[in-house]
Amino acid sequence: MYTMLKRMSSLTQGQEHTELKIFLTFQFSGGIGLLAVLITALFARKVYRHFTWLNFCITWLIYVVSYTLLAFSGQQTRAEPPVYPLCLSQACLIYAAPVLVAMSTFSLVLQLWFTLSNALRPPPKGTEPRHYFRNSFLLVAPYVLWLGFLVAILVLGTRHPETVQRSNGLVYCTIKTGTPGNVTAACVAAILLIMVGLDVYIATVLFKNWRALRKSDRPGQIPFSLIVRVAIFSFVCVVGIGCAFVFLSNVSAFAGNTIIALMPLIAFLVFGTQRDILSVWLFWRQ
Repeated sequence: MYTMLKRMSSLTQGQEHTELKIFLTFQFSGGIGLLAVLITALFARKVYRHFTWLNFCITWLIYVVSYTLLAFSGQQTRAEPPVYPLCLSQACLIYAAPVLVAMSTFSLVLQLWFTLSNALRPPPKGTEPRHYFRNSFLLVAPYVLWLGFLVAILVLGTRHPETVQRSNGLVYCTIKTGTPGNVTAACVAAILLIMVGLDVYIATVLFKNWRALRKSDRPGQIPFSLIVRVAIFSFVCVVGIGCAFVFLSNVSAFAGNTIIALMPLIAFLVFGTQRDILSVWLFWRQ
């Protein structure tokens, strides 16, 4: 009986380690790719991106670090639980990170709408408004919401330290109550719902004004390729994050964690394969 239990325990640990390797491989692959894209956009002369696009990449890098904090600390797979301050820190980060990336993606969609509106109703030449308040909101709003969640989860975890534990799959630390996850899911769902509605509205405006926009004297200002990529990624976010929350709550933690780990990689594949970025990377073909 003891031998059988020991063998079952060994199989369970082996499965956990395999699932953990898959989780970390997807996370680090997406993180490395996004870091390469960000560095290229910042330093390559041929590549220009709006600050909302750059901020989008930065927030997804924060997302990757949040979910891999235990791996960086070396306390991911050891028999003893991670130290409480580290575990609490990661628990705060993983509940706040989905809100951060959802809001930064929404800011990117909102900026695309402002660009499209400007192309449809261009101001007189020489009177371009600065939009300080609007730009400040697009840049700061994701981090304000993120910090709000961090503080709230920190207070909850400090008051109930017994609920802060490493998850069964060894992937990250969580708070063993349903409240943080439910609040995060509700907030992310609300942001994504508004974002998809805006995506649909942008698509409708583009369809109705396609000929006028193509014949306008500012066609280069309309990032058609980026609009398509953002729309695709928005759809993937809705489906992927929705499925992740369902799997994590009812069906399969491994499936949910795999979807969570795939999101940064998908972000890299969608936004890191644009022609100007690829031309910088494949410089020897020029």
